[in-house]
Amino acid sequence: MPSEESTPLIAARPMLADQVFDAILMLLLDDKLPTGSQLGIDGLAKKFQVSSTPVREALARLEATGMVRREALRGYRVAPEPTADDIQKLHVARSMLEPGIAALACAHQDDELISKLEACNSELNAARGGQAFADYRAYWKADELFHRTIVEAADNEFLDRAYSSIEGHIQRFRLVVQNVMSGEHTIEEHAKIIEAFRSDDPSAAQEAMQAHISGIAQRAEHSFASQQNPE
Repeated sequence: MPSEESTPLIAARPMLADQVFDAILMLLLDDKLPTGSQLGIDGLAKKFQVSSTPVREALARLEATGMVRREALRGYRVAPEPTADDIQKLHVARSMLEPGIAALACAHQDDELISKLEACNSELNAARGGQAFADYRAYWKADELFHRTIVEAADNEFLDRAYSSIEGHIQRFRLVVQNVMSGEHTIEEHAKIIEAFRSDDPSAAQEAMQAHISGIAQRAEHSFASQQNPE
């Protein structure tokens, strides 16, 4: 049986991996490392003054988002940014999956679930803005938690697995277009989803989630068009 002294070390490992994950994200997003840049495990471990284990865990999570790629015998490298076509396909997947999940979650709604969703939306409202990852991290995490909470409330392991298969890519999308996503539109769309839950109306929840996903797609399309054709 582990001693009392060893237990905090075991509990601290996930937190350490989370911290390394955030630190590597800052490197990727704020320092704008070019596509193909190598991300050496030993070098990152030395930079963050940690062992190689949390670095490996963090890079594996980033690989799931598509932000980094692992190449045989070459390690991890920075992946290319997603294209407009990649984003469009992601939105198709979300529009086929999340509205149905919202309807199912609404059928299981209770006061605790509604309180959790309201808390996420309040955090979104408080955390808007910022150019560096450290500035908009809270917004990104609150948005992630809002959608993850609905998925878990649906209480369907197969839908959970389906969502989890694209969740990392959704997180990457949030990071890439955070400037156009971090606004009043998202908060208002989330509020309509919450209102449908509060009214115990699965059909309205499904429609509100579909409208939210469509709104995200339209804003992303406009953002990519602006990047391609700056004034």
